[in-house]
Amino acid sequence: MKFRRSYTLTWFSVALMVAGALGTILFGGWLFSDAGRRHIVILILSPLVFLIGLIGLIATLTPLSVYVDRYGIRVRNKRTRVNLSTPVPWQAFSAVTIEPTPDAPDDGPYLVVWPRGPIPGLPDDNAIRRGDAVGIPVVLLSDLAHPTEELVDALRRFAGPLFQEDMTSAT
Repeated sequence: MKFRRSYTLTWFSVALMVAGALGTILFGGWLFSDAGRRHIVILILSPLVFLIGLIGLIATLTPLSVYVDRYGIRVRNKRTRVNLSTPVPWQAFSAVTIEPTPDAPDDGPYLVVWPRGPIPGLPDDNAIRRGDAVGIPVVLLSDLAHPTEELVDALRRFAGPLFQEDMTSAT
């Protein structure tokens, strides 16, 4: 099954850019007309709204895709710097969980893989360590367009017993 990025924030960012650009253009025309120069706040806020929209657009257009099938898992996520371009077989993992990271528990749950050994494309700088086990967060679930239940169903189906719903039993 293929899971892709949610584009809700992208559309919001585009709307901010349009509002900021339109406000800047309209205010520029109004400023150079005979209407006066009373609303300097609009002149400052309109380009700022445009820039916020542009930053949001850039942040949401980073590549994100997750493939879960019988061959394994493929992930491309620039945000977490995970790049598994070929399917990594399920046998390469000791467990797969869905849990929040200890560094940022307010971000929400991540899909976390617990590899048996080093795997190229999995950075370990944000790793979750429990004893000798190392879990690597690969994707924030709120970034996906699909409901969490669909991912959980796919993991139950394809990862089988490796998918551990009890978050603390991964090690």
